[in-house]
Amino acid sequence: MGKNRDEFTPNTKRVMAERVAWRCSFPGCGKNTVGPDSADPSKKINNGTAAHICAAAERGPRYDSNMSTEERRAITNGIWMCKDHGALIDSDFSVYSVETLRNWKQEAEHRAAASLRDPTLEKVAQSTTFLQLGHNLVLNVRWKSIDSNYWHFELVSVQIGSQEQLEKYILEFHRLDEHDRFTVIESQGDARELLGIHLETGNENYVVLTVAKKLPVEDPNKVGMDIKLGPDGDLCIENGIQRVKGKDAAIQKVSTSMGIVKGEMKESPWLGSKLSSYYEHYADNLELLARLTKMELIRLSLVPMKKHIQEGKARALPFVKRFNKVSIDSNILKHSRLLIYVELEWGDDSYWKGSIPAFISQDI
Repeated sequence: MGKNRDEFTPNTKRVMAERVAWRCSFPGCGKNTVGPDSADPSKKINNGTAAHICAAAERGPRYDSNMSTEERRAITNGIWMCKDHGALIDSDFSVYSVETLRNWKQEAEHRAAASLRDPTLEKVAQSTTFLQLGHNLVLNVRWKSIDSNYWHFELVSVQIGSQEQLEKYILEFHRLDEHDRFTVIESQGDARELLGIHLETGNENYVVLTVAKKLPVEDPNKVGMDIKLGPDGDLCIENGIQRVKGKDAAIQKVSTSMGIVKGEMKESPWLGSKLSSYYEHYADNLELLARLTKMELIRLSLVPMKKHIQEGKARALPFVKRFNKVSIDSNILKHSRLLIYVELEWGDDSYWKGSIPAFISQDI
């Protein structure tokens, strides 16, 4: 055991394992991690590990400097895994977010609890997440498994679009515009260019994706100079024209990127955000509006689009590592702008939280 690590106690590890019936919490695994030692009838073999969600020590995977020692050692900061998947989530920790691991922990515990009551309820207890395919399809899915760049989901329902649109998207995938071949997964806080997709049918339907590698994140401190805008979107000229750079400019880019209406630029109709369209349809359902807004932010940070038909691809918000939380408290617009509360992780591993105004078009 390393020094200066906030390790779990043996009792915490045992209870953590028992709460998921000693099974790995990684989606699609469920491997039993405990069994008899064939060499000694009085002993058992444990092939599981109590993995930290937020690292036990500085410079560890998903380390959170705001947590206390007690919080890092708490059972709520741990997830029970087989040793293979425990090592995987730490070796590729940029992919496996805090939110994702907490969701997986909760789902594994729900499955174990449901199985105690009725083994047939085990799958029903697993929560769903949004999966976006291109600009016009959002599905409700459950994780089945993840293996490197292959993502496997159980299809529960179609949230936006239709079953017919989904089947057409899959059938015509390789003929789609390149800017429509991407996916966003809500629980993972991730978005990727989509390389392939197919549907497995049977008693349940499964969506199987082949995704590109995640693109590297950039340093927000290197965002160049920009003219400062006020909360109404106009120039701040009260004390002369002001300028922002670095993280202040990056925050402003988050705001302005969400306010560009997708489709309004005829030479680049794929650019912009669907926030105005989502607001038009879901302004009375703030929880759904916030979830869809978060997915737009994730897409803008991770999926590259051409700035112009003859230019190369680039991401609108490449300096954001992960959007951890998005919420909307009111649908009332001020200066034609919707106030969105955001918690994010920058490319330099620092955190920011606050509210940003985003322009909402009333003419779509």
